[in-house]
Amino acid sequence: MKFKPAVTKEDTRLRLRIFSGVVMFVMAVLSLRLAQMQLVDRERYTVEAEGNAVEEKLIRPARGYILDRNGELLVDNETTLSVTVSPRYFDEADVPEVAELAGLPEASVRRRYEEIRARSRYQTDVLLSDVSFPAFARLQEAQYRLRGIGFEEGQRRRYHGEARLSHALGYVREISPDQLAEMQEEGYRMGDMVGITGIEREYETVLRGRVGRKYVLVNVHGMEVQPYEDGAYDVQPESGFELHLTIDAKVQALAESLFVNKRGGAVMMDVRDGAIISMVSAPDYDLSEWRGRLSQEFVDYVYRNPDRPLFVRATQSYQPPGSSWKPFMALMALQEGILTEETTLYCGGGYLLGGRLFRCHGGAHGSISVVTAIQRSCNTFFFRVMNDTINGKRMNLDTFGTWARRFGFGTLAPIDIPEQHPGLIPDSAYYDNLYPNGWGPGYTVNLGIGQGNMGVTPLQLARYAAVVANGGTLVTPHLVKEQIDPATGELREPVFRRQRDLPIDPENIAIVQRGMELVVEAGTARRAQIPQAGDYPAIRVAGKTGTSENPRGADHSVFIAYAPAENPVVAVGVLVENAGFGSTTAAPIASLLIEQYLRGEIMRSHVVSAVRARSSARDRGA
Repeated sequence: MKFKPAVTKEDTRLRLRIFSGVVMFVMAVLSLRLAQMQLVDRERYTVEAEGNAVEEKLIRPARGYILDRNGELLVDNETTLSVTVSPRYFDEADVPEVAELAGLPEASVRRRYEEIRARSRYQTDVLLSDVSFPAFARLQEAQYRLRGIGFEEGQRRRYHGEARLSHALGYVREISPDQLAEMQEEGYRMGDMVGITGIEREYETVLRGRVGRKYVLVNVHGMEVQPYEDGAYDVQPESGFELHLTIDAKVQALAESLFVNKRGGAVMMDVRDGAIISMVSAPDYDLSEWRGRLSQEFVDYVYRNPDRPLFVRATQSYQPPGSSWKPFMALMALQEGILTEETTLYCGGGYLLGGRLFRCHGGAHGSISVVTAIQRSCNTFFFRVMNDTINGKRMNLDTFGTWARRFGFGTLAPIDIPEQHPGLIPDSAYYDNLYPNGWGPGYTVNLGIGQGNMGVTPLQLARYAAVVANGGTLVTPHLVKEQIDPATGELREPVFRRQRDLPIDPENIAIVQRGMELVVEAGTARRAQIPQAGDYPAIRVAGKTGTSENPRGADHSVFIAYAPAENPVVAVGVLVENAGFGSTTAAPIASLLIEQYLRGEIMRSHVVSAVRARSSARDRGA
C-alpha cells in the first residue's frame, strides 16, 4: 500500500507565488493593451467606433427649373418618397416582406437589392423610388423589424403649359449602371436622376446642382437616432441653375397642334442671333410618362411604333429639300459669276441630257432671269445652272459641296441639343462608292433642284433661310438664352460658337430675296401670305416651296421662309413627310407660326383648321 507524500507549506507557497505571477502578468498585459488603445491608438479606434455608428446620407438637390423666353414656367419639381437600404444591416430574407408592403414584384425588389449590395455593402442606396404614400406608410410602420431600411424624400420633374416640347427639353431617368460607371467620379450615386436627351442631357451639370450631405448616428438596426455633432459637419445641397430658353411657349404649342397626325419637323429661329423660337418634331410623346415606372402601353408606343416618336425629326431626319434649294443654287451661281441678274436661260419645258428628258415644273417658261426662275420654280433653269457652261463658267461638284457646307449643310450645327444628324451633301468620293462602274452629269443634274442623292434637316433649312434673310450671316442656333443661380441671382449667358459672315455680295443676296418675295406675292406660295386683319397690317413673307420626291410613297412637303420681308426677324424651315406639295401643307404651317410670333395671336382660324385636317400619308417603305 502506497501513501501520497504530504503537501508541505513550502509547496503551497510556491504554487501561490506562481499563480500570483501569472495573474499579475496577464493583468500587466491587459493594462498595457488598454493603455495603448486609450493613449497611443486612441484616434484610430475613435474613428473606427464612430464609423460603426455614424452614417453619411446624401441630400439630392432640387433640379433647376426651365422657363421659356417670356418667363413662363415649363418644368419644375415635385416631391417623391423613396425607400433606402443599407446592405450591412439588411437581412436578405426580408426582401419578400418589403416587396409585399410596397406592392411590387419580389423579383424586381430582389434584383435592385442585389445591384446595390454588389456595389458596396456599406453604402446606403435607394431601393425603391417614387413610392406611393400608402406603401411608404406601411414600410415605415414595419421599419422596427426591417433592419437597414430607411426613408428619404426625393424629387421628380413636373411639366407645365400646353407645349410639350418633348424633344427639345428631353427626359430625365434614374442613372443606369453603365452611366454610373462613367460618372461616379463626378459624385453620382445609384438612385440619382440624370438627363437622357435634349436640354436635360446637354445641361446636366448646370441643372443638377450640388449634392448635400448629412451625418447621423444610427443604431445596430441601421435606424437613424440623431444628427451627428448637431449637424456641424453637414453640407447643404445647392439647387441647379434656372434655364431660360429662347423658346416661345405659345408658338411652340401652336406648332405642335399643327403637326398632330403628321410626321416631320419645323424650326423657327431669330435671323439675328439664331435663337430658336420653336422646334417641333412629330410624332412626339408625353414627358411625364418617364417620371416613374413605364407602362407597357407607353413602352410599346415609344419603342415599337414604326413612326419612332423618340426620333428627333427637326434635327435628325434628312430628306431632299426639293425646290426650296433653288435660292441656294441662285446665290452660289451669282457669287461664282456663273449668273448675273441679267442672265437669261431658255426653258422649253424640260432639259435634255444624254437622251433623257428632265421635265420642268409648270411647263415651258421661255427665256427667264434668275429672279423669275425662283418665282416660278423653273426646274430647267437650275438644271442648266448645275450642268451647263454659262458666261464662260461651269458648276462642279466640289464648288457645290463647298458652298453647301458654308451654309451649314452636310455638317453638324453647333446647337445645344445632342440629337442631331449632318444630313447628306455628296462629293466625288460618294458617287465613286455608290456607282463603281462610273457616273456622269446625269447622276448629279438633279442636285440643282434639290433632288437625288442629298438630304437636309428642318434645322438646316431654317438656318439657310436665316442666311438669306440677314444678308449672309450663318447664325449659331441655340435653345438656352441664359442661366440663373437661384441662390444668388447671378446670371450667366451660355457661350456659343461665333456666327460666320459668308463671302456673299449684298447685291446677290438682294436678287435672291426679291425672287423669294415674289414666290409668296405671285408664285407657288400664295397660301403663305398673311393679309391685313383688323388693326393688324399685312405681314410680308418671303419664301420658297419645295416638293421632295419620295420613291417609297407620297412626296414630302417643304417650305422655307422669313419675315417681315422688308426687315427680317424670323426664319422658318418646315418639312412634313408624305404630305404632298410644299404649297399645301408646309407653307401654311410656316405662315401661321410667323403670324403667332409677330402678332401674338392667330387671325386666320380657317387656315388653322385646314392645316390640322391634313395628315401624313402612310409611307410604303415605313
